[in-house]
Amino acid sequence: MRLVILASTLALLLCPVAAWAEPAWVLWVEAPLGSDEWSVARIPEARFAVKDECDQRAQQLNESERAIATMERSGGESRDVFTCLPDTVDPRPEGALR
Repeated sequence: MRLVILASTLALLLCPVAAWAEPAWVLWVEAPLGSDEWSVARIPEARFAVKDECDQRAQQLNESERAIATMERSGGESRDVFTCLPDTVDPRPEGALR
């Protein structure tokens, strides 16, 4: 009986810990840069459990965008920009189509 009480108590104590878990991270793209036109990146892995992984993927995609802009000699003015935000944040302007 004491084991059941101990297990129940531990379960109750650990529940609040789960509420403080790190949020999921979403890879957003503003296309083109400065347009304020945001959407979730259309790649298979647009959601991440760890911010560092999301940031690494965003950096890779941004480097690819810069390389494409350089090859096209566009000066990078119309390239897309990838950014990681918590899944609780939506960067689209108020009233934008969701």
